[in-house]
Amino acid sequence: FDKLCEVLNNGKKKELNKITVSDSESLKIIDKPSQQAYIYFGSPLNYNIEDKYKLSVAMFILGSSGFGSRLMEEIRVKRGLAYSVYCSANLNLSYNALNGYLQTKNENKDEAISLIKDEISKFVQNGATQKELEAARNFLLGSEPLSKETLFKRLSIAQKEHYYGYELGEFDLNLERIKSLELNILNEFISSLKDINRLSIACLYNESK
Repeated sequence: FDKLCEVLNNGKKKELNKITVSDSESLKIIDKPSQQAYIYFGSPLNYNIEDKYKLSVAMFILGSSGFGSRLMEEIRVKRGLAYSVYCSANLNLSYNALNGYLQTKNENKDEAISLIKDEISKFVQNGATQKELEAARNFLLGSEPLSKETLFKRLSIAQKEHYYGYELGEFDLNLERIKSLELNILNEFISSLKDINRLSIACLYNESK
């Protein structure tokens, strides 16, 4: 290993420019021939790096888990207003953001957009339920270890830990933290995510439909 390092050029550390995620709460409507309305939304996502495990649970409950998530349950299952809907955390060293997507009928776009805003607002204000926490905990503790089943996957996890500035082994520590996470601690964290209410939205739909 030492001999290999001797022949490699020393790299130069580069400072990443921070990218400011828009909090303008803009709405852009694009009228194009389309059978359905496609709604994309995003907002700033500010959190402390040591709370990443809480963010994983919160995003799972809100919109990244598919069926069973808050957005899917409220918008598609209960009201039938979406073919699909999800949101997730897009985390980088230069920026963090909440990204989401919803697909619905052209004539339902306004109601669907209103519901996205309402559900995210209620999530921040009221937090999760014990039932939602237990479902998220059971899924994450059961599925995340599969991410380490091959050498390639374990190396990928180690690379991400290094990229984000964690100590090696952060992945396993997060599972332990999720295992002992209490509802009041999770909801206190969720209530701090007020910036995710500042949604910017782009909607492509066909006005003639």
